[in-house]
Amino acid sequence: MATSTLQANENNDLFLPDGRNLTILTGAAACEQDIKHKTLMRTTEDIYNVANGVDWLGTVFTPQQNYGAARQSLANAIVSCPDVVSINSLTITIEENDFNFVAEIMTIYGPLTVRK
Repeated sequence: MATSTLQANENNDLFLPDGRNLTILTGAAACEQDIKHKTLMRTTEDIYNVANGVDWLGTVFTPQQNYGAARQSLANAIVSCPDVVSINSLTITIEENDFNFVAEIMTIYGPLTVRK
């Protein structure tokens, strides 16, 4: 199933690229944006599917951090995207309380790298 979605800007907000119209992304660009949005969404934020997203509040932003669980939750969010075939690698870094990742993903469009 090919993903198509409305284009968002660098702040993940809908915008009008030409000042008048929304843009529909398809293919690899839509897949990449979909993955970024799913990995930024926290669990329960989606009122239509409260299991959607990453359990940031339960795994990272707690007194007892569980980075293994955060990694698994992040991986689950990535593979839930319809055009994702597999995750080749998922590297997590935590610097000065900033949680970042680099995911090498195989999609139906070919390899894709997503970073946060």
